[in-house]
Amino acid sequence: MLGMTESIRCSYCGDSFSEWDHFRPLIHKRRPTGYISEINNLVPSCGKCNQSKGNKYWEVWILSDAPLSPKTRNVSHLDLIIARLENYEAWSKPITINFEEVIDKELWEEHWANWENLLNFMKKSQFLSDRIQETLKQSVQQGASTITYIKPPNEQRDPTVLDEKVERKIGVIVRDELIDILVSNQLPLEKIQLLQTSKYSKQQLNLNFPMLLEVDETKDLQLQKLDARGYSRYYKKPIRIHGKLYFLCSQWYENSRAHLLRWIEWNKVR
Repeated sequence: MLGMTESIRCSYCGDSFSEWDHFRPLIHKRRPTGYISEINNLVPSCGKCNQSKGNKYWEVWILSDAPLSPKTRNVSHLDLIIARLENYEAWSKPITINFEEVIDKELWEEHWANWENLLNFMKKSQFLSDRIQETLKQSVQQGASTITYIKPPNEQRDPTVLDEKVERKIGVIVRDELIDILVSNQLPLEKIQLLQTSKYSKQQLNLNFPMLLEVDETKDLQLQKLDARGYSRYYKKPIRIHGKLYFLCSQWYENSRAHLLRWIEWNKVR
């Protein structure tokens, strides 16, 4: 019905599939829609479409000017894709729940009050975190303090191997060691596929974006590197792995250092 007779592709643009998207949003305008996370409400998607769509309804988003939407990326045969999605929407019968009928009204209102308070608390915490980071950054630049690497409790590798790299900038480690591992073609294809997913990249490398993004040479290279807000999250020059070109994520920060060093130790060419 979605035109995937030979392989699984993104339902919205036809690119390589990397994750699942809630076809009908679970939350819209800060309230539950009644749809839930279940098989009849999941469709394959690429990272660009999933990030761009967010909590929007697909039929509004797909022809919108949102960054990385199929329209802004000039996806070909978009009319055919929309027709398939309309047929799928009419055919599928997702489970829906009227939360306000199931849950006591007073309890429901208390829940959403807590939810609003939590959002406000998170905003305040982020503001304080930004202040702390800026203060530390200024302190280090002025030479008033030094940063000491502390090995996480679950780090089982030889500390001398990690400690000798602490003073090197994390971007240098990416350039000198991570890229060497990737372009050696010794990583299995299954691992390369995992590195294109948000979940694996977050769990293993503490990245907020997929570490690898496969290059589509038929489309604008710069647009492919943009996130849903229009910011580039990948290095300018792609790398070649197993004959294919990939962009490498550029969003490496100190809180990813331990994860990166551990991953390098586990995967480096022997």
